[in-house]
Amino acid sequence: MEKKILGILLMSSPYTYENSHTFYDLVRAAVDKGYVVKVFLFVDGVNNAKLGQEPDPDRAMNDKLMELANEGVEFQACGLCTSARGFDQRGSDFVDGIEVSGLTEFAEIVGECDRFISFSI
Repeated sequence: MEKKILGILLMSSPYTYENSHTFYDLVRAAVDKGYVVKVFLFVDGVNNAKLGQEPDPDRAMNDKLMELANEGVEFQACGLCTSARGFDQRGSDFVDGIEVSGLTEFAEIVGECDRFISFSI
């Protein structure tokens, strides 16, 4: 049986709202149940992958994303959103496992997934 694909659009930044933490818990549960998960970081969502976060006493969101990427979750970050926030277009400001791409790749994720969820403010 082919694995189901869950697509997620994350548009909110970490630490402002609970969206990023809820996102992590949802992805964690989906991976544990055997789903393929594909994530597109858009607008302020690209801030979740930024290196050097120290949100004491919270666990850094970038660490959570790296954990998920190491378990096979596919992450793409919007290139325009990345550059508008002063990040390197090659992704060197992000944790490993984040690919900088564009809206064409986002459309491909939407077309491939069985279910699609959006986290925004």
